[in-house]
Amino acid sequence: MADKYGDNVDFATQKNGWEFTKAFHKTSYAAISPERPELKKAGKTVLITGGNQGIGFEIARSYIKALASKVIISGRRADAVASSAAELAKEASSGTKVEGRVCDVSKPSDIKELWEGLEKDGIEIDILVLNAAAFAPPKTLMEAGTEAIWHDYMVNTRATLDFTERFYKQQPTDKQKYLVGVSTMAIHNFVVTADRPGYSLTKNAGTLALQLIAKDTSPEKMQIINFHPGGVFTNAARLSGLEENSYQWDDASLAADFAVWAATPEARFLHGRFVWANWDVDELKTGSIREKIDNDPAFLRIGVNGV
Repeated sequence: MADKYGDNVDFATQKNGWEFTKAFHKTSYAAISPERPELKKAGKTVLITGGNQGIGFEIARSYIKALASKVIISGRRADAVASSAAELAKEASSGTKVEGRVCDVSKPSDIKELWEGLEKDGIEIDILVLNAAAFAPPKTLMEAGTEAIWHDYMVNTRATLDFTERFYKQQPTDKQKYLVGVSTMAIHNFVVTADRPGYSLTKNAGTLALQLIAKDTSPEKMQIINFHPGGVFTNAARLSGLEENSYQWDDASLAADFAVWAATPEARFLHGRFVWANWDVDELKTGSIREKIDNDPAFLRIGVNGV
């Protein structure tokens, strides 16, 4: 198969992240289960962007299982946000309070209004999950045009910076904060995602922004981890032209539970790094991979290979 760069590419040889750890997960597993006492979120308030559907909705479910005190989901459409919040509230038998707030993350005014509303209501966010994303149909950059790509930039990059700054500067500022960025393999695998360069471009920029923020921020103040959620069949995937039989999809529980694990001191060694939810966390924590994480500042970070 020819990629957009003119080389012949055999997907069978494209190991990339698929063989990074010996164990490659397609669904959740014990080490990242929100049922683990060490991962419980009692007393924590969680905000999940794009939490009214798809992966964001499943992440909200996992935080409810982890006994978070409050889970706030945001989305663009008031009816969808209200419906999803009501559905989640029915599942919150352990006492987690669920709330929905409308916010179109492509609009700076909406982001400002959301955070001012939280402050007015005396709500401090302990864990921020940046899940909302723009996922445009397959087009080259020139076919899509500057305006369409700039919209993706507003969602995938500018909103990331805006939410992170507001999260970081909450008052009081001395409480431990956890930021989990739902990124994508599209930031580094330009072969598999060659037909969506705008997505790769803007998600790469957003992920790099969080990486640079993490470089200058102590994980004890604000721990930041970016991760690829795996291949999950969502409505966004369907609208982009994919089908249920297009791929051997991963179960949404994998990304959802990983997002809970990533917001713990146990995951602190990955501060500022990018990983895949599919990778086995016990293998990441030990052995040769952990040694490279500890000793190679560029490992699992965005950069130019070979330079």
